[in-house]
This record gives sequence, structure tokens and C-alpha cells, in this order.
Amino acid sequence: MALDVRDHWNFDNPAASETIFRTLLESGAVTERSEQLEVWAQIARTYSLRGDCPKCHELLDQQWDEATTIGGRPKGCFELERGRAFRSAKEVEKSKPFFEAAAQSMEDDIKVDAMHMLAIIADPKESLRINLDALGFAQHSPSLWAQRWEGTLCNNIGWTLFDQENFSDALIYFERGLAARQKYGQAGAVSSAKWCVGRCQRAAGKLDEAFTTQMELSQGPSDGYVDEELGEILVGQGKTEDAKPYFARAVALLSEELGSDSERIRRMKSLS
Repeated sequence: MALDVRDHWNFDNPAASETIFRTLLESGAVTERSEQLEVWAQIARTYSLRGDCPKCHELLDQQWDEATTIGGRPKGCFELERGRAFRSAKEVEKSKPFFEAAAQSMEDDIKVDAMHMLAIIADPKESLRINLDALGFAQHSPSLWAQRWEGTLCNNIGWTLFDQENFSDALIYFERGLAARQKYGQAGAVSSAKWCVGRCQRAAGKLDEAFTTQMELSQGPSDGYVDEELGEILVGQGKTEDAKPYFARAVALLSEELGSDSERIRRMKSLS
């Protein structure tokens, strides 16, 4: 399609994204009806991301019959956003049929997105299977946007394996996810992926490697999660005094987000 809605998304600011999408429609910049419907689905998504799921459903309802009749990208996008709205409202069972429908899309990127959503709502064993299937499909797709899902899928697979304490295999996927993020130049995602590698290295007992990884991240913008990891690595190495300033910074940066009386903050305070 001539318009790619992904070029206009700011997931850190859904309200601003809504303004951008409405401007696209109102300015006449989007002329194809199928593209207009895809933009409309993104407007609806901005509401589920802001926690207003009823408004998301209301907007989808206004164009639902037309989008699902046209088929193709509009149908897949509307099904995805209906499913996401139900999931955001913790109505998981209601979300599943819509993700299953979108997973049948002939649009590869929509299909992979839907599979990744099905994995999110599945139990761990089924989640791993679905994500591996999605990864295999994305790898062999001619669609660049389907291929770009590799980083997300590897990250999700990595965390599933991490939770199973299979740290060696988890690290393989985290490292692969990092390489995918670097390949596609997603700066913020690269930092997050590198943090995951470092966290898994620590869990696997590779403390020196973990320290090097997190120290590389510490050269960038202040990040309480990086400081927390550096503190934990140093504690693991028996360097409790060296860990104190890292924990102190982490407490200052994360107390509001994690809650000043949360278990993690209490631990960091005790070690700072």
C-alpha cells in the first residue's frame, strides 16, 4: 500500500498518534478506502492503549461491516484491534477468536502479529510453540514487515525459556533478538534487547559478561534497570560495597515506577 501506518505511530504517545492519524484522514492524504479503514483501525487502537477499551470498540463498530466485507488488510487490522481491546480489558476468552481470525490473513505481517498475540494469551507451553511457528513463518516471508517481527518473537521466546530456567537456550534467543533489532535499526529496542541479554547472562552465571553488557548500556541515558542489574551483578561477585552506588541510583530512578514500598525497592535500599 502507498501509505504505511507504521511510519506514523508513536507508541509512547497514543494521543499524539490519534491526532496524526485523524489529520491524515481529514487532509485527504489517504485516498484509497482500504487505506482509510486501516488508519481508522489505528485510531481505535490508540484508545485501547490508553485503557479506554469501550471507545476502541465503539470506533471499530462504526466501520466494522465495511472493513470485514472488503477483507485484506482492513479486515485483519480490525480483527487484531478488536482482539487487543478485549485483551486489554482482561476479557481474554473474547479476544481469542479475533486473533485466530486475523491469523488466517493473507497479509504476512498481520498474520505474524496475530500469532504473536495468540502466544501472549496462551499457556507457557503453547505460547512457546506458537511463537516458534511465528518466527519460522516470519523468517521465510517476503514481507519486510513480517521479517521485522523476529526481534519481538525472539524476545518473547527468550522470556518463556527464562521463566522455565532454561537460561542457555533463552540466551540464544535473546542474542538473536538483539541482532534482529540491530539489523533493523530500532534504537530504543536495541537497548532493551541488550538489557535482556545481560539479564540472562547474569541468570546463567556469566557475571563478567553480564557486567560488560550492562556497562555498555550505562554509557547511554540514565536507566534505573541498568543500575539495578549492575548492582545485582556486583553482589553476585561479592563486591557489595561497589554495588551500593548503583542500587542508590536505581532506587532514585525507579521508586515511583515500581512503588516505594515494593519488594524490589526494599531490597535495593537494603543493599545501597
